[in-house]
Amino acid sequence: MVRSVAVATKSGFPPAEDHEFEQQQTMMLEKQEISNVHDEQASRHSALVLFYKYFLPTQYPVLHKYGSYFETRLAQYQRVLCERLRLKGRILISREGINGTLSAESDAILQEYIDGVNLFELLSTFPDDDDDVPPAGDEDTSGEYLFRDIDWKRSTNEFSAQPFPDLKISIVKEIISTNDAISVGEISELGGTHLSPSEFHQAILENDNVVLIDVRNAFEYDIGHFIDPKTQNEAINPDTFTFSTFDDTFCARRANELRDKKVLMYCTGGIRCEKASVMLKKKGVKDVSQLKGGIHRYLEEYGEHGLFRGLNFVFDHRVAMKPAECKIGSAPSSNGGALPRDIVGKCLECAAPFDVLSGSRICTVCRVLVLVCPSCCNVLREYHCRRHQSWKKCYFTFLEVFDQGELETQYKQLTALRDSSCNKNVRRTLLRQLEKVQSHITKLNDGAITVNQSAPRRCRSCMEPNNVCNGLCWGFWKSM
Repeated sequence: MVRSVAVATKSGFPPAEDHEFEQQQTMMLEKQEISNVHDEQASRHSALVLFYKYFLPTQYPVLHKYGSYFETRLAQYQRVLCERLRLKGRILISREGINGTLSAESDAILQEYIDGVNLFELLSTFPDDDDDVPPAGDEDTSGEYLFRDIDWKRSTNEFSAQPFPDLKISIVKEIISTNDAISVGEISELGGTHLSPSEFHQAILENDNVVLIDVRNAFEYDIGHFIDPKTQNEAINPDTFTFSTFDDTFCARRANELRDKKVLMYCTGGIRCEKASVMLKKKGVKDVSQLKGGIHRYLEEYGEHGLFRGLNFVFDHRVAMKPAECKIGSAPSSNGGALPRDIVGKCLECAAPFDVLSGSRICTVCRVLVLVCPSCCNVLREYHCRRHQSWKKCYFTFLEVFDQGELETQYKQLTALRDSSCNKNVRRTLLRQLEKVQSHITKLNDGAITVNQSAPRRCRSCMEPNNVCNGLCWGFWKSM
């Protein structure tokens, strides 16, 4: 397994002379070790499971009719069960479904969780002691075994660090956010054709009219994706930073050119494709198929011998996994994880092969993860993602190093960007930065602050100096 936050294998990682980068990676490892010491009474969590299920209104009418009631009690039920088994991880619960990834001390404990939820009955589990409880016999309850038929995607953690720092269970409106663009009922009506890993593999090899679409976020795509061996064409990168924008950006722009194509889409475990396929089909694309079980199931079957190249991003402290490590029956690496692999990622600045994601390297504008190699890290004060490359000379979070002339130049460039944009969110972001720059100029003129060109470079996530930040301050790293 590849844990991108660590000082790791021999290929593609920082050279010894990059002291600041190396120091930061070492601090990240030390904090993970400290976290383990604080959790001495709990064994290392070696077993993980990724899962989801959409609760279709036709199958679970009672759940959808009394949504708020059941959402609260389902969250309580999951918390009690997970805490009893000392599970950690993340679960999202909604009347539209459940989306989770959990870790346990052993496969046996994880199986106990799976067996428990498989026996869960929607109406009989909760006591009839609430005015809002649905009356017995009020609806057809033929689908009350809510968690059966889930595809439990299991994997292992070979590192000493815990995959998750704690347990978080949240009630949400959608388990995969689309800003209400897709209703859960549309999945069964308009969703794409589900292909097994072998069917997906053969569809790529046997069809000349095939188009591969990766519906994950851009930073996930950047470190690994499918490649069509017939043409060497990479899967299309919709270049989204949140899935909620997939419909308004990618589908709206590209649906017309895809209408006569055979579309094959994929994501990590399949959950995003359920809604992404609906989005495309509603735009008139008829032949849409999706990889059942996602990259996870495909790599279990094909490992490094398949058509996926690079690393598979996972939302836990392993960060990314090599295809060879995902194949069922593969032995754990005996050389610290340094298995041969393809590096498909590239440094955003110099285009050198690089695929190490870190919580300390994020876009200063939108705070999305970016790939920036150690050499470029040493010469950049702040980072900008692909979407904000045109802002890299005028948009900075830390202004203390700039004199008045430089700030005035930034102000002019920011103004030009704002005036040329029709997007209200972009204009709002630029307006806030303009106000920030103007305030800094005023303070310089008033003598309230001075220019500090020797100010240390700081992390955009935690605002700490880079020699203090350990990189565990973004997203799923944050709770360590």
